[in-house]
Amino acid sequence: IALLLRQIDPRDVLSLLWGVNLGWLLIACGWYAFTNMLRAYRFGVMLELDGRLAPLAILPEMFALSFLNNVLPGRTGELSFPYFMYKRHGMAAGESASSLVAARIFDYVAVAILYVAFTLLELDNLDPNAARVVSAVGILLGISIVFLAGAPWFTSVAVGLADRFFSAIHQEESRIARMVEQVGEQAAITFRRMRNVRTYSLTFAWSIAIWLATFAWFASLMQAIGVGRRYPLVVVGSTFASLAKAIPFVTIGGFGAHEAGWTVGYSLTGMDTATAIASGFAVNILTLLMSVAFGALALIYLNGAVGAWQAVRQPEPTMGANVDPGAGSGE
Repeated sequence: IALLLRQIDPRDVLSLLWGVNLGWLLIACGWYAFTNMLRAYRFGVMLELDGRLAPLAILPEMFALSFLNNVLPGRTGELSFPYFMYKRHGMAAGESASSLVAARIFDYVAVAILYVAFTLLELDNLDPNAARVVSAVGILLGISIVFLAGAPWFTSVAVGLADRFFSAIHQEESRIARMVEQVGEQAAITFRRMRNVRTYSLTFAWSIAIWLATFAWFASLMQAIGVGRRYPLVVVGSTFASLAKAIPFVTIGGFGAHEAGWTVGYSLTGMDTATAIASGFAVNILTLLMSVAFGALALIYLNGAVGAWQAVRQPEPTMGANVDPGAGSGE
């Protein structure tokens, strides 16, 4: 962060934020909310939630997940999703956690495909280095597809290694060992259930829609701070920020990683370095504020909903239990 700020006048970031266009900011908020709704419907496919409106029941979890990922270091906010799915819907932790891992891999696939498509579309308007980066993104795409295809096998191997580890330290009967085994086995079962043409095709389609909407909210925020770019250039420029922010660095809100990726990406579109750095900080700050606003309301709701659900749920399942994935989805 210090290295980036040394290359600009920090007051430039404040100037962008002070002059924000409220109309475009509200449009960005709309895209942000719409993106999280699309994410809920993607989980509806992976978790086989019954009913067209059933995925909306987990919309608060989507806002909470985004908020906690932004305010907790190292993307540890990811842990909130299996926690709330267990507490509020009675869903086994292994099932919700494995769907979250699959969702993240599909995110990489979708971002990589969109980057390649829009880079080739705008190749004449980009820095020559943009074409060279396509091959690196292609490698990421290949790795993601391998993980999707071999997810059940990778999970089973991980469970086997965990069992050996606990045996080696003579803790195979401990509570932690049993929980890891239960969660791992449930995750492997869920990966095998999801690995079919229909589920993967629908999940991929939702992932593409999610990222088209995500880049639309980035485009709206750039219009709001007065450095708007055409949508194809926003996709190319924002890709590296999105990928960098997904890496679990020990940062809050991805600050530093996001701006570095943003600067690299928008330099390929011809934006000068100072503007790229300042706009990267401004967009990240506005995204953080949006996630706080929506996430705080979601957490207030979830806190009350968890209490109400626990009051009527009898008996309470264990974290690793094989619970019907649709349980509680219609509340």
